[in-house]
Amino acid sequence: MSSLLSAYKKMFLIRTAEQEIAALYIKNKIMSFVHFYIGQEAVAVGVCDALEKNDKVLGNHRSHGHYLAKGGDLKKMICELLGKENGSSHGKGGSMHMIDKSVNFVGSTPILGSVVPLACGTAFEQKYNKKHDITAAFLGDGAFEEGVVYETLNLSALFKLPLLLVVENNLFAVNSKIKDRRSENYDIQKIVTGFGANYVKADGNDYDDVFNKAKKLLQEVRAGKPAVLECITYRHMAHSAPIFEEGYREEDTPEKREERDSVKRMRRKLLESGVSEEAVSSIEEEVKKTVADSIEFALSSDYPKKESLYTDLYAS
Repeated sequence: MSSLLSAYKKMFLIRTAEQEIAALYIKNKIMSFVHFYIGQEAVAVGVCDALEKNDKVLGNHRSHGHYLAKGGDLKKMICELLGKENGSSHGKGGSMHMIDKSVNFVGSTPILGSVVPLACGTAFEQKYNKKHDITAAFLGDGAFEEGVVYETLNLSALFKLPLLLVVENNLFAVNSKIKDRRSENYDIQKIVTGFGANYVKADGNDYDDVFNKAKKLLQEVRAGKPAVLECITYRHMAHSAPIFEEGYREEDTPEKREERDSVKRMRRKLLESGVSEEAVSSIEEEVKKTVADSIEFALSSDYPKKESLYTDLYAS
């Protein structure tokens, strides 16, 4: 039960932090694009809970949840969004270019599909140096249609790399529906297994389903069998703005998103399993205070000095 409480705490932290970050965005405190993770919390937490400490994670343009689920520091993350010196990239990367080696979060990149070959390289390094670790990379359903994904699947299967690609299928590429982007014969399972990798589909709105399937899949990934875990989930907000636009939505209506909301489902599961309302509320209050303190810290932090403008340009 303690593991489920821990998972709920992480999911509630991501949800609460994102809601407060959205408020900062509306107040023009964040001067860049921000892609919100609200609705997809069970995927990041479920996968990262199945990973080991030294496993590496890479994310895409929507990676606040990935970073926090891997153990990233909330204060560093919010500072980074605000362009502050105390940020995970010293305020120079922003929402879409976070990195934190201390928790093996290799980085995030917004170019569509670009995280996949980078993750392939990381997995190659792990195999080359005979490590037991694996690399997990998060990408969207739209990014999966990029040619580089197929090249990576081929190479990772050929070289038996410890690579897990987590496809967060939220039904839209920006606001283009799957039926408008893929032929009626498109079959992701056949594509993945055809290259020689494993494929499993999970309910991305259910933490237990994601965690259990990821845990099982990772056993073969560590043995050199790359895999794809496709998680069907819902993105509650617009592609890159804190608004709820409903004009193009069909399956993921407000009612369906409310009914299958991953955070609320986890809360109900905890209460049904015997955890008291008081215990759950205590966790929520603790998280709210953590988020409030982190925002206060970030707002009062300094911006990078002009002298540091040309530092950190190259890896050392």
